[in-house]
Amino acid sequence: MGQLIDARTSSNITTVLDEFDTFPLDTPVLVGQVGLTIPPATPGVIRVQLTGMVGAALPTDFPTSFLLELYMVRGLTINDLLIFKSLNSFESGIHTVAFSASDYNVPAPVSGLLPYTLFAIARSEGIGRVGPENLNASAYTG
Repeated sequence: MGQLIDARTSSNITTVLDEFDTFPLDTPVLVGQVGLTIPPATPGVIRVQLTGMVGAALPTDFPTSFLLELYMVRGLTINDLLIFKSLNSFESGIHTVAFSASDYNVPAPVSGLLPYTLFAIARSEGIGRVGPENLNASAYTG
């Protein structure tokens, strides 16, 4: 049976916003970040479960669907190790993109901090950043 090492949550936008900005086209936007505390001498296989959501909207009079990419790394920057990537397509309206991901056989960090960062990348113009936005991470061993 697994043993919980640490669990963290990042809540960037807690509800659907009435007034909001749009995601810049083809630009990674940080929407969630957590730092798990993992002792450097943690024995056994470390695995991390990740869940979260990003709310997006496209005006009802917009003539096309939109593409929103979710991109999660183990680390702090877009260039760190890719853990999860999804491309989501929707028609007009408000949508919540939920996800679940896993990171298995994670090395115990020397620093004791294991960060995960979630980015949203608009692959279509005019996507509203309406929320909610959150990232949850739980690390286990054994």
